[in-house]
Amino acid sequence: MIIERVYNNNVVLVKDEQSQKELILTGCGIGFQKKIGQIADESKIEKKFIAEDVSFRNKISKLAMEVDENVFKASFDIIEYAEKLLNTELYDYIYVALTDHIAFALKRYEENIEIKNELLYEIRRIHKQEFEIGLWAINHLNKEFNLNLPEDEAAFIAMHIVNANYNEDTSESFLMTKIVKEILNIIRYFYSVDFNTNEMNYERLLTHLKFFAKRLIKHEGKGNRKNELLDIIKVKYEDSYNCAFKIKTFIEERYEYEVSEDEMLYLTLHINRVIEVIKIEENKSNN
Repeated sequence: MIIERVYNNNVVLVKDEQSQKELILTGCGIGFQKKIGQIADESKIEKKFIAEDVSFRNKISKLAMEVDENVFKASFDIIEYAEKLLNTELYDYIYVALTDHIAFALKRYEENIEIKNELLYEIRRIHKQEFEIGLWAINHLNKEFNLNLPEDEAAFIAMHIVNANYNEDTSESFLMTKIVKEILNIIRYFYSVDFNTNEMNYERLLTHLKFFAKRLIKHEGKGNRKNELLDIIKVKYEDSYNCAFKIKTFIEERYEYEVSEDEMLYLTLHINRVIEVIKIEENKSNN
């Protein structure tokens, strides 16, 4: 692979002689003391990007010229850690979005400008693994750049990881978190309970709500066919159905999204499981 451009010590543009495609390569030291026309050291390649996406290529090129290469390296370390923890490959644009965010966060820190994350509590609770990555990330950044970044920053980084996992933009991820928070609050106030966030049925409810919120944002309704099982479930689990109906009313009024009978069925079942466990635990503690 022949080097066509050296962006910095860790990012180069090459042409693959076999495929004749241009690639962006990243890796620690892959561009160090390299010149146009030389062969890239393939043993140093950590990530390859096909450079056909002009927008992506332009943005990573601009970043590489404007941002300290140590920021790139730190960003790549965080992404590598995230992919290992989540056991998945994140959407490529994370390399641009996270690097840009970190560079801006460092600039804000230098200027003593602290931005509070209004969804810190919800992100910590709803996106546990991503928030854990965010905590690891700020610890890594604090060590690398001698900083003292707050947990708010961990939450911002967590949302970038959420975006890259669902392949959606930041505004959608924040909206998804907001919707999940609103639904959880309806359940909490309906039953006057606090959730056990470490309990398996709560995790199942949370997963269901995330995908429900995603369908709402993407306007991917399940259709409103008749579900005969719902007629049985709403009698058997009357309280849970009434709670789900409150959620349905709220969502349809606030977001103009029709909640289908299938969604009502699953929502009722998930709510019932979570509340049953809470009631069992309460009875144990009272006896």
